[in-house]
Amino acid sequence: MIRLIASDLDGTIIDSHNHCDARIPREIERLRGQGAKFAVCSGRPIDSVIPLLKGWGLADAADYIIGSNGGEVLEVSSGKYQKAYLLEAELIHEIIDLYEPLHLIPTLYDGMSLYVSRKSEGTETVAERIGVSTKVGDIKALTTEPQLKLMFVVPSGQMSEVEQFAKDHPDSRYNGFKTAADLFELTHPMLAKDVGIQIVASMMRITTEEIMAFGDTTNDLEMLRAVRYGVAMENGTDDAKAAAWKTAPSVDEAGFAVFLRSHVTDTLDVI
Repeated sequence: MIRLIASDLDGTIIDSHNHCDARIPREIERLRGQGAKFAVCSGRPIDSVIPLLKGWGLADAADYIIGSNGGEVLEVSSGKYQKAYLLEAELIHEIIDLYEPLHLIPTLYDGMSLYVSRKSEGTETVAERIGVSTKVGDIKALTTEPQLKLMFVVPSGQMSEVEQFAKDHPDSRYNGFKTAADLFELTHPMLAKDVGIQIVASMMRITTEEIMAFGDTTNDLEMLRAVRYGVAMENGTDDAKAAAWKTAPSVDEAGFAVFLRSHVTDTLDVI
């Protein structure tokens, strides 16, 4: 029996036009009506996810919000909030220096603004997607406290170079990975979306055998592997599909809703 359904946002239930198909909140409502809980699981900070949910028709759909790739969890009904696995400020400074030859744009998000080392078309696109404005500042000087992650805005066509650079400069103190075509993030090595899933499971007093999770890309891998029913989107990356139990139709076909309708019954059994 499914007790929790968790889903990534972009590329999973939010399509290529930044739109959530109306079938998706209806399907979530069907299963919540039978007793299942729904968790949003995003790379975005929770503060930036909350206002976006309303525009997508999901304002009242989420029982839990997992943000920052598993680093923070909000239980909506109670307001209970937890954080896990931060990067120390000194390490963030070191990473910025290491990646400086690539001429990327490091950022710092404080819940209200996206601070960037310089503005570009890419930073404005990212800020619009998050739903905040950009402010220019010295990211190293602004980063004085531990953070959940460091994010680089990557110019178009440069992501492969950035990913190769990360492979060529491994460091046990952090992990680096692509979270969008224009974003590369670095987090604590123990931090991944499965951490947030485990926190929610503990709050609900359930096991991962009772969880179905949906994702589409590399930063969803640990979540897809951690649960009994990991589902990758057809539009997703090859590594996500390889990690998954099954594949759902494309996000542009409301694949999340289509898959749930055909695989989870009104009694929350999996077929």
